[in-house]
Amino acid sequence: MKKLSDNLKRMLNGLAQQDAGEFLSMHDKMKVLGMEPETSAKPSPPPRNMTKKPATHRIAFISDGRGVGAPLAYAIDACSRQGTKIDLLIHGTTDLEKITALENQIRAAGLDHHRIQLGMNAVDDIFDYTRNHPSLIFLVAMPDDNAAKVLIEESIPKRGARIPVPLVLIEDRPSTRQAEQSAA
Repeated sequence: MKKLSDNLKRMLNGLAQQDAGEFLSMHDKMKVLGMEPETSAKPSPPPRNMTKKPATHRIAFISDGRGVGAPLAYAIDACSRQGTKIDLLIHGTTDLEKITALENQIRAAGLDHHRIQLGMNAVDDIFDYTRNHPSLIFLVAMPDDNAAKVLIEESIPKRGARIPVPLVLIEDRPSTRQAEQSAA
């Protein structure tokens, strides 16, 4: 039993040395192995910890220039709550004044944003965008947006729902106060 106990201690000690060796500098490894040179200059600096800068989380807003009301307000509120940035995914022929209104509302909320003009095939560009931005939390769109319709009705069913983030649909309704005034 003594021999088994000694063998187990020796194996566990070897595993501990191996594990420690992954975190030691070359000088310290040689010291543990008993191969330290007699003339030792200054010890090597500790290994640098390579820290990767965390990616800034993003929320994407799909628009053709519309959505200044509830959809953009939802995206801005979500960005404010989660401390994220917002990407405007603009598609189709758009009115520059509408895009400027969207950007001004985002700036007024104090958020960083980035405008991305999608190409002729907006749906494929949206899929590429979601694949290339792992820090994306979700997409926001309007249900009557052309790109969102194609995405929901055709592309996602054909691709087997392989969009890696949720798609939040917010209808752009006029406020109830305006609707009551127009009915009077």
